[in-house]
Amino acid sequence: MNIDVIAKIVGVLGFIISVSTFVITRIERRKRIEIELFQSCVSDFTDDDDAKDEALIRVRFTNIGPQPVILKPQSLVVECCGSAYKLEREDYWGMEGFDELMPPTSSREIGIYLDSVCEALGIKSPKKYDDESFNKLYPLRIQVQDHTNNIYKTKKFKYHESVGEFIT
Repeated sequence: MNIDVIAKIVGVLGFIISVSTFVITRIERRKRIEIELFQSCVSDFTDDDDAKDEALIRVRFTNIGPQPVILKPQSLVVECCGSAYKLEREDYWGMEGFDELMPPTSSREIGIYLDSVCEALGIKSPKKYDDESFNKLYPLRIQVQDHTNNIYKTKKFKYHESVGEFIT
């Protein structure tokens, strides 16, 4: 091997390293939103003693990326088995304190009525539980958009109707 061959090999390796470094930094710097679901109630969102204490789904958005995100929480969509629940047409809690600008590592929460979500998605309690209906899990797909219409979605949740829990 002479010096020309070694120089060409080093040049190609340097190019590959620079391209891979560029790709990795682009992936690390992208905007990412984590979506979490929890069982909750109205009293978690209001101090009003007269409020009817109904079951809610608490939706938590967490910015886990290194860039701030301007989130549009009204664009929230929950899908299950071909049916969809769109937040823009329903009632919700927590929007008065919701700051749409989310700096890195910040979280925001809203509450949506569990009954209206189950009704829109066609999730019904059977009249009598057996082994099959008791163990039935409904796969949920949740998505939300930011101000540039980028979609952040997750498919990691399942709803266990018989015990009323969200399973990841």
